[in-house]
Amino acid sequence: MSGINRRRFLKIGTTSASIMAAGGGISGLVSEAIELSMGGRQVSRTTEKFRKAIPSTCLLCYARCGIYGYVENGLLMKIGGNPEHPNSRGRMCAKGQAGINFLYDPDRILYPLKRVGARGEGKWRRISWDEAFNEISSRLKSLIDKGHPEEFIFQSTRDITTQDFARRFLNAYGTPNALVNTDLGRENKRLAQELTWGAEIEVNDVAKTHYMLNFGSNPYEAHLLRTSFAQRIQEGRITTVVGERVHHAAKIVTFDVRVSQTAGKSDEWFPIRPGTDGIVILSMANVIMKMGLYNEEFIEKWTNVSVKELSDYLSKYTTEMAEVISGVPVEDILRIAEEFAESKSATTISTGGLTKHYNGTYNERCILLLNAITGNIDVEGGFCLPRTYRLSEPSPIPPSPTIKSELIHPEGYPLAPHEIPYSVLPMIKEGRAKAGIYMTYQHNPVYAGPDCNQTKEILQDESIIPYYVAIDSNMTESTIFADIVLPEAIYLERWELESPPAFERIPFISIRQPVVKPLGEVKSFMEICIELAKRIGGGMEKYFDFATPEDYLDTAILNIDKLVNVGGLYYLMEKGVWYDKDEKPVYRSYEKNGFNTPSGKFEIYSEKMKEHGFDPMPTYLEIPEHQNMKKGELILTTFQWNVFTHQNLANCMWLSEIVHDNPIWINTETAMAMGINDGDKVEVRSMLGTLITTAHVTQGIHPDVVAISDSCGHWEYGGIACGKNFKSKDPNTQLIWWEKQGNGVHPNPIIPIRSDMVGGGQAWMDTVVTVKKV
Repeated sequence: MSGINRRRFLKIGTTSASIMAAGGGISGLVSEAIELSMGGRQVSRTTEKFRKAIPSTCLLCYARCGIYGYVENGLLMKIGGNPEHPNSRGRMCAKGQAGINFLYDPDRILYPLKRVGARGEGKWRRISWDEAFNEISSRLKSLIDKGHPEEFIFQSTRDITTQDFARRFLNAYGTPNALVNTDLGRENKRLAQELTWGAEIEVNDVAKTHYMLNFGSNPYEAHLLRTSFAQRIQEGRITTVVGERVHHAAKIVTFDVRVSQTAGKSDEWFPIRPGTDGIVILSMANVIMKMGLYNEEFIEKWTNVSVKELSDYLSKYTTEMAEVISGVPVEDILRIAEEFAESKSATTISTGGLTKHYNGTYNERCILLLNAITGNIDVEGGFCLPRTYRLSEPSPIPPSPTIKSELIHPEGYPLAPHEIPYSVLPMIKEGRAKAGIYMTYQHNPVYAGPDCNQTKEILQDESIIPYYVAIDSNMTESTIFADIVLPEAIYLERWELESPPAFERIPFISIRQPVVKPLGEVKSFMEICIELAKRIGGGMEKYFDFATPEDYLDTAILNIDKLVNVGGLYYLMEKGVWYDKDEKPVYRSYEKNGFNTPSGKFEIYSEKMKEHGFDPMPTYLEIPEHQNMKKGELILTTFQWNVFTHQNLANCMWLSEIVHDNPIWINTETAMAMGINDGDKVEVRSMLGTLITTAHVTQGIHPDVVAISDSCGHWEYGGIACGKNFKSKDPNTQLIWWEKQGNGVHPNPIIPIRSDMVGGGQAWMDTVVTVKKV
């Protein structure tokens, strides 16, 4: 159907709203002026009085933007951006606005619940916090008394703000099984970066760059730093004049299997074959070395290889080979390599499309190499090191447990920086670890993980998981199997501190504080840990001598003298954010102390990888499943819409109204050969099973690839997420107009558990499937 209907308008609007103010022209300046002048102020339409504005930090994605909660009569009426926040600068996305839905979700759990029926049956009894604490602490003490604290297994892969506190609690208890990492599929990227330049993440200086080379990333919708990053890409994409200095609009070239929002807004898009990015990047590096466009000074002084060694090594990666494997034409590889190297400044962008493969760690190492040989490391407009504050841990600090655990360091992955998240429950099933108590915090493995039908069976089996405690805000596909569910205070009801990577290269601290009184009887994760520690006792309580979470936060910032001097926590409560205004941003920070690697250099050659039998140089590794594909087989990839953050926002009415179904993308020519038309029902089959969905036929995807978004297809979590009308205090829940359309499908049940051979990250983009019309 031609034209723009309401639903399409909503999709376009939410994609663009958070970044348009960073655009050029009069409209951009006007929007910015209005936004900044009204920052922290909002008028009630009924009383015409200013509402109370409370600064805080969003947590509906990992960008962690600065916000204001506008409160009237004790109710949150609106969420707006905080223009003082150095990263987000007052801008917000649709997710942040929908925090009101998240807070007042009619399906939220507001009281502790205890299972009274069979696991998964959905029968519960409301209990008091005292009963819940007594039962859980008694079971935890029992494991200690038996000499097996390691049988307490804790897992959380969502809430990055509580990792240190969870680890403190588990260390004090004595279990090594603190599975608290939140890499969101970034395991491969993180390991590659740590091995190469000693940091976990890069900060692309895209606002000042002249060239962006994007491999498999969609920052306009789904980047770790999302709204803040998208703003700066837009800034880099316009011509600006500051004094006598002119910054010409940067070019962006995207290699991706699908026309994402970012690919569609790029100067060029290349539909690359999945997982072959590495050979294209290495062939570009070879071109740059052969043409003499490399930065000799950086290579010779700051890397651990010579120009000659690098040239000799890269010579085998020819553009002709890259074209055959990836489908990217030779002439384009040559041209783009030259453009990238000759730009005054340039940077690469990479996320899941590059790294969520069996060869993801190697692919990311190739990206790092390309930035290094062109000298774009930590320079203006380049590929920069992160600037953050490290909060201090209050004394006394509990010692790390000495008990070894294969869950933390699984056999076969000697370099993995932490556990392999989606292998934890299967490993317990295999007997490689024993679970006496399994506790999760905001973790939904039955929905979020691959092969989730197996995960469901494991959680339902009491011989494998004898006791399961879930800390969550909603009844999810996983918490439905818990023995006790503890209701958690969401980000708008609790205290935390944040220091995300700073785009302006000056680290900052932002606060998360309650904007309203917690609903029902919910408690924050910190409060739960503090109380459990006191009830378990045995010396554990001495590590949690905090009356409130605020006491803990007060101590955590004591190492930042200037913040303490201006008022510490009280300053943050008033302003929302603090940074040192006397500090000046600097580039080339490695020149002072070197890189955080064993050699102090940018390690193109990794001794650690060699030591464990891996190729020490950035290399291209073929994906085995893709080499043996039969006629008619396709590669299934997944992606994320801009209004969702994986598993946890589908019960927000404002967001699910925009996106509530997820047809499978299939190339026009591929569909024609199969007799599939747009809108047809199709069966998608993998080695694990099948799903039925609708075909979205488009030229905007590689002919050998199909794609399904995540975040749809819930069967628990709430009526809105499931696309069902129901009665509640919110009359809108009876107006779910897409009920007959359904709530889409969930691809994870047909995606097998398959990890990168080095980093251990899930290979989300490698599943081989067949598609047929039904």
